[in-house]
Amino acid sequence: MDPSQATNATPPVNDRLEALTADLPAEERALVSAAASLVPALSADAETADATGRLPGDTIAALRKEGLFRLATPRKYGGHETGACTATAVAAEVARGCPSASWVLTVYYTASVALWLFPEQVRHRVWDEDPDATVCGSSAGAAPARAVDGGYLLSGRWGWASGIHHASWAILSVVTDAAASPPEGGFALVRTSELSVEDTWNMAGMRGTGSDTIIADDVFVPGEQVVFPSRVAASQGASTPLSVPKPQGLMGALAAPVLGMGMALHDHVVEKLRAGRPLVSAARSPARAIDSPAVLANIADAALLIDSAILQAARTAHAVDRATRTGAHLSSVAIARSRMDCGFAARQIRQAVDKLLDVGGAGRFAESDPGQRIWRDLGTATRHPAFVTELAREQYGRLLVSLPPAQ
Repeated sequence: MDPSQATNATPPVNDRLEALTADLPAEERALVSAAASLVPALSADAETADATGRLPGDTIAALRKEGLFRLATPRKYGGHETGACTATAVAAEVARGCPSASWVLTVYYTASVALWLFPEQVRHRVWDEDPDATVCGSSAGAAPARAVDGGYLLSGRWGWASGIHHASWAILSVVTDAAASPPEGGFALVRTSELSVEDTWNMAGMRGTGSDTIIADDVFVPGEQVVFPSRVAASQGASTPLSVPKPQGLMGALAAPVLGMGMALHDHVVEKLRAGRPLVSAARSPARAIDSPAVLANIADAALLIDSAILQAARTAHAVDRATRTGAHLSSVAIARSRMDCGFAARQIRQAVDKLLDVGGAGRFAESDPGQRIWRDLGTATRHPAFVTELAREQYGRLLVSLPPAQ
């Protein structure tokens, strides 16, 4: 979808996402609406993604057709240059159809935002060649970048590379070679055509993300495509477009697929109840589950938990967008809060899903039912480090009482 085609009419969007979408311009609301329109098609292909371990070509084509790979692409290259609120709402809608597609889309968005760590000539190389260029990344392990004439040679393995099978580029964690003292950490941008992929993603859930292992074997990377943040001038961020978040606080964007999973299962269970699912119980009870006050209470409680999780994710997205517009950096407290919001929102969605499955019945765990896939996807996704509050909580507490970070 081209923003220039947007009309003054505000397209309808999911009112559950109002905390994210209420203040968006019409062209960005149109992107959220377009994502919602894909839900039936994405849902139809989600089982194929789960079975094959990667997103089907039809899913990739649908996301590309609606311009959703251009969320972080600058407008001068034909992109949308959207902020965190829009990207979060879009990815949440995509997750209602296919959680794996949403996760990959979120990874592509955040990795594309991270391209602003690289020089302008590198960004031009990526987006002028293809405004729909998809960028994945992996920080699971850091390989040495050996300096050679004109650049670096890179050999190593990087796991958990979500979206690698459909990515044009990959951002990989590197360190200076052994001769450097002390070693410095950095990032290398590499064309995926120069890399190989090993099938290592054998998980119970989120199978469609294809989060396999990237392998580089003496791959030459031009010098401008390797950056060491400690060497980057603090002023470089000033060239970032106002509406695209700087690479700060973006871990919160990973909450979007989880929000969509909660909404999807809520819709699925409610649909079954409306269709007259019987209530089987040893106690005396109504024939239809939907006529039981206890069932209705669980449905209401689950909806409130989902709504609360959306509000927390929206707080983080708005904070990132405000910092981007003003050119400010998020404070240490704000970054820690965003991590807690992300993790706590995920826990609320898990609670909501438990309540929904309690009244949805054992039939939701049949292999033919999408409920069991969403349950597996949610259980896997919310164990990502972005959602682990046990580690982030102490740091947040120390910051709140002005203690130095724990050593």
